[in-house]
This record gives sequence, C-alpha cells and structure tokens, in this order.
Amino acid sequence: MSLIKPFKALRPIQKLARRISTPNPKYFNSLKSHQRFGYLKILTSKNLVQSKKYFANMKKKKLITKESKDCYYIYKISDKNHQQIGILGKIDLNNYDNKNILGHEETFKNRVFERKKQILNISTQVGPIYTAYKYNKYLQNFLIKVTKSKPIYSFKSLDKFNHQVWVVDREKNLKNFIKKINKIYICDGHHRIQGMLKSNKKISPMIIAFPHNQIKILDYNRVLKSNLSSEKIISIISKNFKIKKIKNNSKNLKKGVLEMYMNNQWYLLKLIKKNKKIDVTILHENIISNIKATKIDFISGINGSNRLKKLVTSKKFNIAFKLCPTNISSVMRIADKKRFMPPKSTWFHPKPLDGLICSEL
Repeated sequence: MSLIKPFKALRPIQKLARRISTPNPKYFNSLKSHQRFGYLKILTSKNLVQSKKYFANMKKKKLITKESKDCYYIYKISDKNHQQIGILGKIDLNNYDNKNILGHEETFKNRVFERKKQILNISTQVGPIYTAYKYNKYLQNFLIKVTKSKPIYSFKSLDKFNHQVWVVDREKNLKNFIKKINKIYICDGHHRIQGMLKSNKKISPMIIAFPHNQIKILDYNRVLKSNLSSEKIISIISKNFKIKKIKNNSKNLKKGVLEMYMNNQWYLLKLIKKNKKIDVTILHENIISNIKATKIDFISGINGSNRLKKLVTSKKFNIAFKLCPTNISSVMRIADKKRFMPPKSTWFHPKPLDGLICSEL
C-alpha cells in the first residue's frame, strides 16, 4: 500500500503561474506588488466572503483549472547553492499520528481554528503540507531523471528561488518507488493538519514529500515582552546558564548555546549542565516559562539578527532570543518517539509556493 496517492490538482494556467502563486506572505515585503492578484489576495484577506467570491471568479475566468486525471507532481526548488526535489500527492488522515505519518510540533488553538476556517471557506487546500521521508537513492535517481524533461512550470519567484513542476500520470516505476516510503514526517503544516482533523469532514491532505537529506532548517527565534526588570531576568537566567556580554551575535550557534538581546546589548547564554533536550525546548522550559512574558512572537532566521534588534528597540518587545537551528535528524527522532516540540520550533526553507499546485477538498 502507498502512503502517497495521486490526485487531480487545481493549478494556474502556465502564463500566469508566477503571478497567481505566492511565497509565504508574512515574510516577504516584496509581495505587496502581488496583493491584488492571485492567491495572495485570498490568503491575506480578513473578509472570508470576499475571498470566496474572488476564488470563484478565478475559476470562472479559467485562470485556474483542474487536472482531468489523477497525477503525481514532481516539484523542484533550487538556486545556485541548493536544490530539493519533492513528490506532491495526497495522504489519508487516518494514518496521521500513528507509526506511518508523524508530527513533531505542538499547536496553538487559535491558529488551528483560523486555518480550518480558511480551508473550509474555499473548500481548497492552497499549499501542500511540507513533509520528509528517509532518503532512498533509487527513488531520488528516478526523480532526477524526471527533472531532465521539460517542466509545466519554471520560473523564479519572489523568494528568489527557481520553482519547477512536472506532471507524472502514467509512470508505474514512480508508483513502485513511492510504495517504498513507509513513513512520512510532518515538517511544516501542523496547524493545517489539525484544522482538517477538526473540520469533521473526510479530507485527504495534499503533501509534498522531500528526502530528509535535502531539507534545510533555519533558526526560528523569539521576541518577548516581559514586565520583569532586566536585572531580574538576568538573575533568573543565571540559574541555568553562564551569561557573557558579546559585541556582536554569532552567525553559527552551537547546540546548548543561545543568544539574547536586551537593553541594546547582546549576551551569550551557555548551559551550565548538559541537557539532551533540543535548544528550543530548553529555552521555553528554563527561561520563557519563568520570566512572565506577556507577549511573544516568532521570527524566522530569513530575517536575520537585525530584525530581532529592531523589534526590541521598537518597544513592542524588550527581549529577543536567537537559537541554533534544529536539524532534521532531531525532528525525525522526536517524531518517532511521539514527542512534541514547542509550537513554531522549526522554520523550513525554501518552501513550495502557495497556489501553484492546489487540492480541492
């Protein structure tokens, strides 16, 4: 039995694919130029009625059309330094959170509710759930062979990566290779998965599955607002960490070492005692849970350290923490043990675009 099934995708006409699809709208300021076109207008709108009308109009004008038969979709993301090739298909939610399809992050109830509303509003999953499988050289060689042919889409998007897609509808070898994938790890999309589970509808989520050795994870940092004095915060942290002032933050942090920005000063925080837990869990258990944070936000490593400094100096927050990225092996190990990281622990980059390959519920 295959965990990943082919399906009839809803996708844009070729000449409009770049304008209709979009990277994650939260992290790319240049997306403002696309706000009046394509899926960005649906994803950023707070008016569900207007989003639904706009989506229906895209269909009516045949800007997006549905595949006539079930297919797999091969999706390549690349730039001059990196490339990854994934398989797009559907999974059965009955297999989720068992030995075959595993998650690794806790979720926020409000975000689950928001994702559920958004998906049910247009009865369509706009972007795939990002997943991983253990590398298989035979499958990988086959996928590389597929990418030697002409893609249906090929363009550089606003995230500065090249996005290419191939349709595979009659290839028995691919089906046989996919059957060898006996475990899928949910990487990004836990809130959408939970939203589908709570929808009380029979939904088969669309996923993209990448071999684990191609996946890149960036740091996912925190900015907080705490009513405690800086002296009190330092005192609390010093119970578990050695604290050292530094002029500039590091580009490559090691496991067990955190960085903090507060009062226009960077600090290096190093664990006093060895701890086998991942850094983001250590941060939440030993610091965040103790400094009475009244507000918290999560900042991707895409934005760099200057973004953390700006948020702290803006007075919206008064403290920032920079983390070492969690590696994919740790993610898979935690999922195998059916344990969970705190919400927003991992930022996977690059990602497939929203609106390039969609799935109707």
